[in-house]
Amino acid sequence: MKTMSLIGGIDTYAFNKRFKSEESPAGRSVVFLSKNGRGIELEHAKTLIAENRILTVKEIYVGRSSSTVEFEEFPGRKFNTVMFADLDDPEEDMDDLDMPF
Repeated sequence: MKTMSLIGGIDTYAFNKRFKSEESPAGRSVVFLSKNGRGIELEHAKTLIAENRILTVKEIYVGRSSSTVEFEEFPGRKFNTVMFADLDDPEEDMDDLDMPF
């Protein structure tokens, strides 16, 4: 499963313009993969978010070497984007998730 798309996030190195699209990613649904990212980041995320939990994007911050995402469910907290996957990606097969919809 691919990690979440960064399209529409704030490009922190381009004077805060949106990355590849002027449309905000707010409201997009993603799922917590419970893998990827740096060890301490992942362990912290696992203490707050259950594996396969669906979250709503508030904002994405696109950096050069890593990017973070803030969720409606966790205002003020940022998580590494590689720990999440888009739910609305038509190329993804959601049957791989072992979760009820």
